[in-house]
Parts: sequence; structure tokens; C-alpha cells
Amino acid sequence: MNDAVQSATEQARHVTQRAGFWFRPDLEVVRVQGDDRLSWLNGQVTNDLRALEGASSVHTLAVHVRGKVIADLWAVTKSEELLIVIPKSASAALLESFERYIIMEDVELVRWPEAQVLSIVGPEASQLAAAATVAVATGYASDELGIGGYSFLGEAGALATIASSLEAAGAVPIDESGYELVRLRAGVPRFGVDFGERTYPQEAGLKQLVSFQKGCYLGQEVVCTLENRGKLTRQLAWFQGSAAESGIELPAAGTTLTTASNETPGEITSAVYDPDFGGVLALGYIKRVFAAPGTTLTAAGTHLTLQRVVGAE
Repeated sequence: MNDAVQSATEQARHVTQRAGFWFRPDLEVVRVQGDDRLSWLNGQVTNDLRALEGASSVHTLAVHVRGKVIADLWAVTKSEELLIVIPKSASAALLESFERYIIMEDVELVRWPEAQVLSIVGPEASQLAAAATVAVATGYASDELGIGGYSFLGEAGALATIASSLEAAGAVPIDESGYELVRLRAGVPRFGVDFGERTYPQEAGLKQLVSFQKGCYLGQEVVCTLENRGKLTRQLAWFQGSAAESGIELPAAGTTLTTASNETPGEITSAVYDPDFGGVLALGYIKRVFAAPGTTLTAAGTHLTLQRVVGAE
């Protein structure tokens, strides 16, 4: 493979063994201010933000009134305000929805354009983060991939200092290609790639970001009805496929999944070639009746075997 893929492979190996860090140009930070900030925000998202009393952060979803995902976000505690870390690609839709539901509450949403996000991924992420912390940055637990994770948000100078400390301590800088390889090895969906405005949380295997015990929130009725009485028509699944290293053509997002009898039960959302595995790793949606481990399908000439449904218990 080319040098970029080899570099991504080396990054992924180091992340698996220790940790890697990367700046997150895909994220932005918004301040949530006012006396009603926690109770109001708790009524807008799927997870229970009362957990912030004993933690630095909560990973959650914002959904439309019809139950489909607007964005995933991190809610982070910081003295007299909350911070939300949101995907830039969804910020306009998300903030428009939030502003619409500030009625009588003492709440103000203030974008923080100077803030950047630096994420650390790997089993030593928290340990390295503790040693690199600086007073002018806000740190929070952010284990997105289930292998350990921590993030800092703050202005560029503070994060540059943290990045230097992390590298000196043995963490390696990673880029988008390295992160994607680690992510697809873990089979973890990503907003804007594997789930978004057409997706119910349960379809994407995101039930861990939903509390079914908390009080009301926007879209709760649909999400809970789907959980208690509904049936999913499709589910996100993780696939592996053997392929020769030379001449491999990855199935692009939107590529149709086809059975041996030419049925088309789904489509690919993301894929990567993994040199260590010697084949393709992919995520994609498949109709529930086909979603059994061991099911073999084809996508753009690549044979893929369904390993597991994402989020299946």
C-alpha cells in the first residue's frame, strides 16, 4: 500500500498500545449559560445530564421531535456554565433547534469560535492527559471508541502546549486516516458518516447514549415507542472482508450490499483497508431480516461477512 496507509497503520498500532492525539477540526464548542442551563439542556437531549454531578462529561444525542438524530454531542461541566462540543457539520441545525425551545428559561447559547478540541485516544489516554493538564484548558473524559479517551478544549496556545507534553510523554500525533482505521477496527459509528438525520438512535446501535429512565426530552415519545413497541427495519452492522492488497477498490459510502441471489438488503456507510487484517473493515446498514452474523454479501466486488450488529447486547 502507499505511504499514507502505512502511516495510518503505524498510528493505529501505537494508539492500540498506548495513545495517540489529534486536533479535531470537525468539532466546535458552544457555551450554555444561565441558571436553568442544566435542566433546560437535559430536556433537549437523550441521555441523563444529571450524571454530570459526578462526572466531567456525558455523551448524548439531540433528536428531532420525530426521533431522528440531529447530532451527537458531549456535555461538559465548567464552573458557572456548561459547554457542549458539537459537530461543525450539524451546528446550524442543532443550534436552531435549541434556540427554538428556549421559552421562559434563563438560558443563553454562546458560540466560542476561538476554542479548539484536542482528543487523546488509547489505553493510556487518561494517564497521559493527567500529566499534560494546564489550567487554561478544560479536560473531559471522551472515550468514543471504547479503548480509552480524553479530550481538552481551549484556545490554540493552551492546546499546543498540551500537544507538546503528550508527544514528549510518548503519545503520537495521528491524523484522520489513523483515527478512521482505529475507529473501523472497533466498529464504532461516526456522526455524518454512519448516522445522521435519517437515523433513529437504535438503528445505529446508539442506545448507550439514550436514557430510558429520565424525564421528558424532545423526541422522547418516538424513541421510547420504537424501543418498547416498534421493530427496526434496518440495523447498522460491522463487516470484514478478505481482499488482495494490490488493486483493492474500497466500497464507497452508499455502495449497495448484494446477496448471492441478487437481493439488495442494505448499503455501506464507511470502509477502510486494514493491512494488519489483510482485508476490508466496513460499517453499513442492512435490513433486519438479513442481519445475522455470518451473512455474506458483496459490495462493489468486495465480499463482506457480517460480524456483528452494532450495539447488539
